[in-house]
Amino acid sequence: MSDFKERENDKVMETVNNSGTAIQEIIMKAVQDGEFKKRLIEEPEEILNDYELSEVQKILIKSLGEDDYDKLTPENMEEFFAADSAVYTPDLEGNEEVEKATEDDI
Repeated sequence: MSDFKERENDKVMETVNNSGTAIQEIIMKAVQDGEFKKRLIEEPEEILNDYELSEVQKILIKSLGEDDYDKLTPENMEEFFAADSAVYTPDLEGNEEVEKATEDDI
């Protein structure tokens, strides 16, 4: 790996580690506190206003559903926040309608 690529990877890891504190706190609390999880799912804006989060972090939290939180445990939280998992893509059930872009949309 080139020195440039290593420095870029280090910067990404530092950003994830530094900015992850609030998001980790929120998600950990949701995993451990069912009432907080319910409020977070039902009224995320009200909960998230109490934390310093980027818009991307807010989108990530809002995209999590009860099933997602149920899959998380205090033991697997580190894996969830690992750099390899920095981009969250929700599982699709396969029955969601997908709108395809046409040449006119571009």
